[in-house]
Amino acid sequence: MPEFHQWLEQKFRQWEKEQGKAQSYYAFARYLGVSQSDLALWMIGDGLPGADDLSLIAEKLGDEVYTIMEKPRADPFLQKMVDAFPVLPVGLRERLASAAWDTRQYIQSRGLDPESVEAKKALVEIFQRYGIRFGG
Repeated sequence: MPEFHQWLEQKFRQWEKEQGKAQSYYAFARYLGVSQSDLALWMIGDGLPGADDLSLIAEKLGDEVYTIMEKPRADPFLQKMVDAFPVLPVGLRERLASAAWDTRQYIQSRGLDPESVEAKKALVEIFQRYGIRFGG
């Protein structure tokens, strides 16, 4: 398995061919949505991307980046929450975060399977305490 900087160089060359002409690392960084200085370091094997940049790279170059870096793949549902969170009112964000945290604590402290009936019942009750109701 190639190291990250080798894989990234390969991906840069592929992207460059798709563009039909020679490209700069600056243009590649803009395409990926990462800083040029970070990309330059990664390309020479000096440093690795953090979680946010890794997610941006995976979006453009594919999930195989997680395998290359031996990192777990991003949860698409969590990513939706992360993307949506900033546009929610502060009070709702606080309640959602607190309810999720309390649910996590409850499930872990009792060693429950998150898919169990007991865990799901607890989740509904905990979220209701925070004024968050589930329809259906």
